[in-house]
Amino acid sequence: MTVLLFTGLCAGLLYLLQGWLYEYFWKKNLSADVVFMERAIVEGETGRIQETIINAKLLPLPMVRVKFEIDRRLRFEGEGNLSVSDKCYKNDIFSIMLYQKITRTIPFQGTKRGYYSIDQMDLVSTDLFMKATLVGIWSVYTRLLVYPRGVDTKQLLIPYRKMMGTLLTRRSSYEDPFEFRGVRAYQPFDSMRDVNWKLSAKTGELKVNMHDYTARQEVLLLLNLETEAMLEYEELKEESIRIINSLAEWFLAQGIAVGLLSNGRDIETKEELYIVSGSGKNHIGYIREQLARLDLSQECREYGTVLKEQLEEQKEEPLYILVSTSQRENIQQEFDKLCKKSKGSMWILPLYPDMKERLSHCPFAEYYRWEVEDG
Repeated sequence: MTVLLFTGLCAGLLYLLQGWLYEYFWKKNLSADVVFMERAIVEGETGRIQETIINAKLLPLPMVRVKFEIDRRLRFEGEGNLSVSDKCYKNDIFSIMLYQKITRTIPFQGTKRGYYSIDQMDLVSTDLFMKATLVGIWSVYTRLLVYPRGVDTKQLLIPYRKMMGTLLTRRSSYEDPFEFRGVRAYQPFDSMRDVNWKLSAKTGELKVNMHDYTARQEVLLLLNLETEAMLEYEELKEESIRIINSLAEWFLAQGIAVGLLSNGRDIETKEELYIVSGSGKNHIGYIREQLARLDLSQECREYGTVLKEQLEEQKEEPLYILVSTSQRENIQQEFDKLCKKSKGSMWILPLYPDMKERLSHCPFAEYYRWEVEDG
């Protein structure tokens, strides 16, 4: 009886001791982190998140539940360990022995353009007997850009060729064949006269020569993201952003300087998007980054006012390309004033099949209806 009593007393003391040890020392030398392994991906592509936990002490942790909040537009395979609402709450369970490091890589799909962040992760552990609940919060800092994807090349080719035709006829000087700038892959809008046949035969792929111009050409892309009436049409706005992204890439590939003016606002700075005209590889990267950071939940300024300010401030006359689903009368009137100064400027109008065009107040602009599937 005495032995049983002594054994029970020792067991009780051990239980209390381990409980005290875990309560006060479970977080000691315990580190945890979660990071996006890519800085940026394109809409629809797969990215990866890496979870890391290091237990650098003699006390093993039989169970550690890792939880962090992430936007539901980043879709995880299976999603069995996710609770989904406006956000996703990722849950993973680990068992960590003493002086052990555990790393887990989790793939996800970036289903929508955007700027995503993880700022905190919660760790929930327990003692050896799974009785106590031990909670800790770790600050983390990781960011991901999801760039807008490109649009259908065939649908873009018609308005693009028309715009390029306008730019060609407006040139005061022509491409200088003696100013060689490099070689790149052939694209559908390239002229066959620019094909480098010798290099194409060598590589087995069509290559075209690039030349500098003796006069600067410029396109100013105008992106309107305001809401018309009470209807949001979020997918039409997203398609507008994709169109802008593809146009910028195509024009820059031709050595044409591109600027961008939008009433859309940055997700962090809350400032309207304005990109000064520029060219080169770094410029398209910057445009994609800024487009990814646009936050459609923020209220946009009326775009007619933005165009009026542009008319007052613009000293040069670039080719204007407006992408706008909204067809408000004042937008038409202000854009028409710009088109008078810059003939050949175009309005690309993303609409669902059952939506009608109402551009009766914009006679100087050319326009192109861009069909978007509803659903």
